[in-house]
Amino acid sequence: MSLRYPCVSLLVLATAAFGQVTRQATGVKVGEVSPTSAIVWVRLTANSHRNTGGIVLQSPEGKNLPAGMKVSSLEGACPGTAGRVRVRYGAKQDLRDAKATEWVEVTARTDYSHQFRLTGLEPATLYHFSAETAGPGGSPKHGSLRGSFQTAPPPDTEADIKFTVITCQHYRDMDDSEGYNVYPAMAKLAPRFIVETGDNVYYDGDAPHATTIEIARHHWDRMYSFPRHIAFHLSVPGYWEKDDHDTLSDDCWPAMLSKMLPMTFKDGQRVFLQQVPMGDKTYRTYRWGKAVQIWLPEGRDFRSPNNADDGPQKTIWGAEQKSWLKASLLASDATWRVLVSPTPIVGPDRGKKGDNHSNAAFAYEGNEFRQWVKQNVARNFFVVSGDRHWQYHSVHPETGVQEFACGPTSDEHASGSPGYDPNYHRFHRVKGGFLSVSVNRTGNLNTIAFRLHDVHGAVVYEYVQKNPSR
Repeated sequence: MSLRYPCVSLLVLATAAFGQVTRQATGVKVGEVSPTSAIVWVRLTANSHRNTGGIVLQSPEGKNLPAGMKVSSLEGACPGTAGRVRVRYGAKQDLRDAKATEWVEVTARTDYSHQFRLTGLEPATLYHFSAETAGPGGSPKHGSLRGSFQTAPPPDTEADIKFTVITCQHYRDMDDSEGYNVYPAMAKLAPRFIVETGDNVYYDGDAPHATTIEIARHHWDRMYSFPRHIAFHLSVPGYWEKDDHDTLSDDCWPAMLSKMLPMTFKDGQRVFLQQVPMGDKTYRTYRWGKAVQIWLPEGRDFRSPNNADDGPQKTIWGAEQKSWLKASLLASDATWRVLVSPTPIVGPDRGKKGDNHSNAAFAYEGNEFRQWVKQNVARNFFVVSGDRHWQYHSVHPETGVQEFACGPTSDEHASGSPGYDPNYHRFHRVKGGFLSVSVNRTGNLNTIAFRLHDVHGAVVYEYVQKNPSR
């Protein structure tokens, strides 16, 4: 066994008043931001930072955790500890106007984390917060982590909005010892929020394989404890989606025979809801002012087996979610509608794949939805896709549905494209990076811009569309 990463410079954020060391090695995540609410995820850890000198398991011999080896001994480990947590928040940077949640005791049952739902917030307002922790019963007190987020503007308000989208955080393909290069690159754009479209971690692709809930939690701990990742999420809220690798295993569905036992699909569902700030529902929609509304569908929980015969009954979304999706798209009066999907709807994808709406395996539902879009919302509707390890802008030849794939978070993880297809592609690049979406209004003109960036933030492709005809 050898160390994969050199010693990482540590991000230690402490309160100015007392200078205590923090006990939040996995940072803070803010999610599900609306005009009047947000969820703040806080976790109490035994140490102030990740285990930078721990053991690194190398594949293939290191796929599974050796008998007797403790997870806490692994590189990147951030074991939790019992105690209490709370959040103070307000519109003033010094928090003189701060409200405070109640202190909440955290235990192993929730992996020493808690999600605080903040309500009664003011729209389009910058909020500052302090995530605070203490030992059991309130002693000792630790240093706090300070951050901020901005609430969404009301649906009837014109506002310029920018957000970013990423996918496929394969740990073994990390491109910097302090975290992915895309994080500081995205931070320079000052996005209002980020959508993380799934494969946030790879239970079955990164050693050790997540055959237990404890190891699955370790995958999340080490991914979100890098200094760059902590710093980014302290100033940018997010909406998280899950896909196959951060649910259980490659191309999985609920009744699939698991190679990850004793960990099960239901275990994966529970761990995901515990690790990200999103509440109980994994499909939802959020409005950001008059100009843009995003939809965040669930692609794993309700799907038919990938290998089932295709037809009207075969589904990725399930009947209830699909009905909700169509109804809410029709009901929206947003200038631009953006569906951020964990998997492609347009593609094209590799012929041997059978996992998404651009594949033959789910051709019936894919064709049905694309035709529905053409007939109902075509002029101001776009798909943004995660999952694929290359970047593209595609236009479906028959229906005109447009799709932008953000690409993986590192160049090292870029691969697998079936190649440039002139019938579909307006742009195609087998590299890593991220997508930014900008909505702006100048006078009476509304525009939406989709920009594909490389891992350092340089724009490699841009598509701009002006006001749709409504």
